[in-house]
Amino acid sequence: MKTLKMVALCTMLVAYAQAGKIITYTATSQESQEEANNAAIAGVAKQISAQVKVNQTLNKEEITSGKESSFSESFLSNSKVSSDIQVKGVVVKKEPAAKGFKATATLDLDEFTADIQFKMKSIQLDVTKLEETARDALNKGRFDSAIEAIEKAKPLPAQYNVLVNELGKVYPINESHRLKHDLQGIKSDIVRELSKLKFEGPSQPLQLSKPEISPLEVTVSNEKEFIEGFTLVAKQGRTVLDERQTQKDGTARFNIKNIDIDKGPFVFVIEPNLPEDYLTASGLRKKIEIDFKVSQTRCNINVQCKEDATICSALEKGLAKKSIFIDSDAKSPILKLNISTSAGKPIEYVPGKFTTPYDVNLSLKGDNITFLTSGHENGKREMDAAIAVIKKINFTPLKKQLDDYCK
Repeated sequence: MKTLKMVALCTMLVAYAQAGKIITYTATSQESQEEANNAAIAGVAKQISAQVKVNQTLNKEEITSGKESSFSESFLSNSKVSSDIQVKGVVVKKEPAAKGFKATATLDLDEFTADIQFKMKSIQLDVTKLEETARDALNKGRFDSAIEAIEKAKPLPAQYNVLVNELGKVYPINESHRLKHDLQGIKSDIVRELSKLKFEGPSQPLQLSKPEISPLEVTVSNEKEFIEGFTLVAKQGRTVLDERQTQKDGTARFNIKNIDIDKGPFVFVIEPNLPEDYLTASGLRKKIEIDFKVSQTRCNINVQCKEDATICSALEKGLAKKSIFIDSDAKSPILKLNISTSAGKPIEYVPGKFTTPYDVNLSLKGDNITFLTSGHENGKREMDAAIAVIKKINFTPLKKQLDDYCK
């Protein structure tokens, strides 16, 4: 009586070889040539990526008849290749087999990694070109262009290293695959040349009567020559007031307007318009600081105020804060005051006590002079709201219009 004994499943034994930049894998199947082809492709893929999952098993049965036994093999293959790497460039060749089906898959790694190596070469070309641009700009004293090229190249080595790591998973890496660059060296050269620069500008405090100054000159040079095309910015606090580049004589001429002569800070700062790390490394954090003092001009006007005396008084005090004074001089411009209000719904701010919100519009008009403003305040009466709005008005725009009448 024949007895059939089943033995455990075991992994199919296959042969593969990697010679140079060629990977081969040979597999067999008792089911079909397609199964053998798939198994061979899966075998190649598994060698180049740990992310590939392949299910291949060989079922062996031992058949016993009397004192003799024999083995029969049936290959059960379910080769499903799943990988984040697209297996391209694979050539599958049908092989002669005494039993079943046989196939050999061959992968040319040069073809498989062509896209990665092309991107690596492109990055190398970009880095080389940007380095040439930076060095050429530095030789001409164009620091902004040199820094721009280096900053543009800065992220490229990291991108290149990612590609090298991907390539190294499937391809023999050697010195030829290293990105050739000297970005840090060029940056050091830029910093060294920046540290040699000298800045010369006004050394005495300035006296201003208007919120502008023109011209204000700063010269940039090194020990050999004046520097052309160097960008400087003029700031008051965090506000950039003007930006200029130096000319052939190394001088940048600023025309500064919209200076805050009321709140300050009462100092201009002129500094290179360069990235912070370059300024710090080169010692150019030392800014040119120019103090200024404000000599307020006095402006006289005539105001026709037909409102309540309390409102007229509040207006006069508000104008005086900007050195605008009311008098009866016939030479002073005549401005007519007009105030209009509109009330909203009363608001109960504590039980039993109410206040009313008012929108207040104010105008001062005369020949070629128009000053309009508005505000919103609460009050028991519209006069209270109007006075509250007047106390908060900024009359600087009016003073600018009165420039021809101020001394």
